Amino acid sequence: MAPSRGVSLAWVTGGTRLWEATLAALEDPALAAPSALPGWSRSHVVAHVALNAEALLNLLTWARTGVETPMYASPEARDADIEELAASDAQLVRARSERAASELDDAFAALGEQDWEARVRVRQGTEIPASVVPWLRVREVYLHALDLDGAATDEDLPRDVASALVEDASRQRSRDETHPSLVLREQAGDACWEIGRPGPDAPVVVGDVRALAAWVTGRPTTSPPSRTDGQALPELPAWL
Repeated sequence: MAPSRGVSLAWVTGGTRLWEATLAALEDPALAAPSALPGWSRSHVVAHVALNAEALLNLLTWARTGVETPMYASPEARDADIEELAASDAQLVRARSERAASELDDAFAALGEQDWEARVRVRQGTEIPASVVPWLRVREVYLHALDLDGAATDEDLPRDVASALVEDASRQRSRDETHPSLVLREQAGDACWEIGRPGPDAPVVVGDVRALAAWVTGRPTTSPPSRTDGQALPELPAWL
């Protein structure tokens, strides 16, 4: 289950603040440098976050009007739009990101109570209520702030957001029957998450919940988690 709409909307505000502060700390020439995502520059990450806001805005339009409005015209169009925007002037990319985030916030505020229950379909084809859309944006702004490979680190993740990210990633990964089974355990707490169907011999990975959130979503960590048996961490397939 995704966090409640009210909680997610509050987290969108905090995540957008972190995203914008991390982006603002980078000089324009730095946007051409590699990001933490293989094959993408920082400008690619900014372009993706901007276009994601516009795509989620499409879903809110769908919820409000009842007219099917997909996130993207096609996977190919999505990829081409990211490439095109990433190659644009740095100030244009920044402005597109800021404008899209503002328009998405306005759309959240304008949605009626019944609209939040409308069913829409995400890029992967899964059908969700519109009330889950704010959580989708939370994931984007917090995780991609880390991908900018700038001032933000996993230590900037609020603990409650990090816990929700671990829960979400564990659930998503468990849907892949070929995924290695393992147990994630919070070092300073009782929280525990299972991926797959771990048996008694499944690896147990322990760490700060923020480090676990970064690791299980494929992000760099400042204090990497570790296995309780001392062996190397398992290689995880791509998430989402």
